[in-house]
Amino acid sequence: MDFAFLDSAQLRRRFESMRERTRELFSLLAPEAFDERPIPLRHPLRFYEGHLAAFNANVLWQAGFLDRRPNPAFGDLFARGIDPADEAEAAELRIDHWPPRPLVGEYVDEVDALMAQAIESGHLYDKVLTCIEHEEMHQETMVYLFHQLDYRFKLKPDAARLDVREFSHQAELREVPAGMVMLGAESVQVPFAWDNELPRIEVPVRAFSLLTHKVTNGDFLSFVEAGGYTEPEWWSPPAWMELQARGVAHPPFWVRREGEWHYRGLFEEVPLPPSLPVYVSHAEAEAYARWRGMRLPTEAEFQLAAYGAGEGREAPYDVADFSTWEQKPVGRPDEPVNDWGHAELVGNGWEWTSSAFEGFPGFSPYDHYPGYSADFFDGRHYVIKGGSPVTVAPLLRRSFRNWFRDTYRYAYTTFRCAVDR
Repeated sequence: MDFAFLDSAQLRRRFESMRERTRELFSLLAPEAFDERPIPLRHPLRFYEGHLAAFNANVLWQAGFLDRRPNPAFGDLFARGIDPADEAEAAELRIDHWPPRPLVGEYVDEVDALMAQAIESGHLYDKVLTCIEHEEMHQETMVYLFHQLDYRFKLKPDAARLDVREFSHQAELREVPAGMVMLGAESVQVPFAWDNELPRIEVPVRAFSLLTHKVTNGDFLSFVEAGGYTEPEWWSPPAWMELQARGVAHPPFWVRREGEWHYRGLFEEVPLPPSLPVYVSHAEAEAYARWRGMRLPTEAEFQLAAYGAGEGREAPYDVADFSTWEQKPVGRPDEPVNDWGHAELVGNGWEWTSSAFEGFPGFSPYDHYPGYSADFFDGRHYVIKGGSPVTVAPLLRRSFRNWFRDTYRYAYTTFRCAVDR
């Protein structure tokens, strides 16, 4: 069935809603926070205000909609972030002098007005949605960047509360029957698709078993206490070398205080909540799975479990689309569950797969953003599926594919384990 494309009014509402959310996110920061670099592998936070506008301006200009770029110097300076392999490479790419925020604000307002004109023109559908979804993805990036800031730099919203309740649950392996699963989408099936979502392919999946729940902090604590971070047998050699060099010895959002583990939430720190899904890198998830005698599911296996065989359907979710700032505990009575008893495959944290990120057969990069996907087809970036509490609803579509480097430890990425039948 063909999907109804968005008309100009729908595009305008989505754009305005997206821009309002971005402004709200930046309003959570104290003024001095904009010079902070909470993740050493990234630019300081002030970069992102200019980057979102520069990306939009550059797309409109390259599409021929603009005769000239507004403030070409800003368009070049803020054009693209960095994704270095390590902090040494990041230091080489570091920029020490950024323009004052009031000037950047004027640039942002000018580009917003041009985007409104582009939407009303009705001639740049794919380009406009590229800009919108790019910013929606960056909203999640900004939240996990904010997460790393000292609390003194952030204003806590009234509704921001960590849910530390514990629910009785037993994660167990449940079979997912064999089936033919559809990955990706045809361009007529969704209002918009990124190049790595195209073309749609059909993949056979053998029956396998999958844990009913995401791995929790409590589950992962057993791995930590068993010395999992000190035994190279559980880790891939590149990940082991990298994490040892960086002194990694526990999940990224855990901190040790007076002999006890705590969880460093977005706006508050609490004793480690055992029922929250654990946020870890692909390397950490893979090591835990090996320790358990299991493995991570493939992208196709996850797709089958979450969306079913054939054309499938969209999966239900409740901990996503900024409905909450933080995760919710595993085992809640209201968790969405699939037909085979697997809970919350979409929402409450992206889930790692064992599939290296690459294009589907017939992949073709978009002319207006050729490096979006292809720059990361390197065997060290892995597909994540599902979504996090701060993934917007349009990006929860079944064809959407996200990815991160195997040792990247800042994103809201969870996992569950699988075994062959």
